Amino acid sequence: MMGGRSMGVGAAALALTLATVLSASGCSDDPSFEVGNCVRIVPHVLDEDLERAECAGAVGTFDPTERVYRVNEIIDGTDGGCPQLQGFFPVEFVHEPDGVTYCLVQQD
Repeated sequence: MMGGRSMGVGAAALALTLATVLSASGCSDDPSFEVGNCVRIVPHVLDEDLERAECAGAVGTFDPTERVYRVNEIIDGTDGGCPQLQGFFPVEFVHEPDGVTYCLVQQD
């Protein structure tokens, strides 16, 4: 009996942790970033995400993990469709948690 009870507590703790992560990761209607914000693309095992970056610290580089991008445009929806990709290494970043597509240009 003791094993069943402790598994229930563990499952409850897991459910609470999962609910906290989901609520913190994109249940908002507003995008996480605005036009003019600088971001860096962070690779994960299965996908990529964006994190805030300092615009002033940006330097031109061929290393994609070090590049800093400026949000040039935000398009509602995750179908992509940045109309005018500009600059060096432009990126169309579909961001599922925010439900938008970010049109990014490398920050100079």
